[in-house]
Amino acid sequence: MQRVHFSAQDLARTVVKVAERPLVETLFALDLLARQGGGEDYASWRQRTTGRLGRRSWSLLTLARTLRPVPDLLHMAENAANPKTGTERQNLVAMLEDFHKVALAPYWDRVSAALEADCTARGRTVLAGGIERLLSTVHPMVRWSGGVLEIPSHRSQDVVPGGAGLLLAPSLFLYDRPVLIPAAGRNRPPVLAYPVAGGTAEAVLAAPAAEQNAADALGPLVGRTRAAIMKSLAESCTTTELGRRIGISAASASQHTSVLRSAGLITTHRRLNTARHSLTPLGAALLDGFHHRDLARAHM
Repeated sequence: MQRVHFSAQDLARTVVKVAERPLVETLFALDLLARQGGGEDYASWRQRTTGRLGRRSWSLLTLARTLRPVPDLLHMAENAANPKTGTERQNLVAMLEDFHKVALAPYWDRVSAALEADCTARGRTVLAGGIERLLSTVHPMVRWSGGVLEIPSHRSQDVVPGGAGLLLAPSLFLYDRPVLIPAAGRNRPPVLAYPVAGGTAEAVLAAPAAEQNAADALGPLVGRTRAAIMKSLAESCTTTELGRRIGISAASASQHTSVLRSAGLITTHRRLNTARHSLTPLGAALLDGFHHRDLARAHM
């Protein structure tokens, strides 16, 4: 159990706002994907994101299964700007940027709007019942009593903000539990990240319309599974990786790639016992053509 001990000054300085560190949301998304968490609300997002990950992002997922994205990877990434920091931490930042581009950037406007909407709703709670009402209702797993906020945790810790207050920050990808994040510096408040209301994620993380239309249009031509394979091969990969990306067996992936290769839509390079697949110029043009056609229709 983690316990945050409030003074009168801490209560006065407690606020609800979107986290000042956007990296935090990226790390929560990474943790969700690494654990295959979130249930059905995140199923489509997990599938789309997994199908687009580059080699560096797969390495990042492996790392996330070993370390805790928050606070371990957060601390490593935020210290990467230090000149004394080694290249490994600088590489971590580059990997997180790659992951953000694939996993969050396509939806970021909607994610930001959902987080701001939650902040607005919490603000109404403060107006109606004060800060103590806010703290007592922020999440079912959080308990407010006698000036102490208790947050479930695997470790026992007492946190004294020292007059800096507490920043309550909603998260779309923190789906199952609140997380207390240490203060970013002296005289800065700790952050309590908490999940937004259930059912929000599925709508917010729906596929962008143009992309969804392109996939639907290509499906009848080559089949839904082969259309998914072509989309996944925006970055080349092995047969095993391909199967994992779209959720089919390696044997099934091999059969589909054989058909696509015969049609001239993909090419396969073999080395020892490994086959690596890539889109041919024809395959890339076909996929890109459907995408741009739907973009044009969307703007008509």
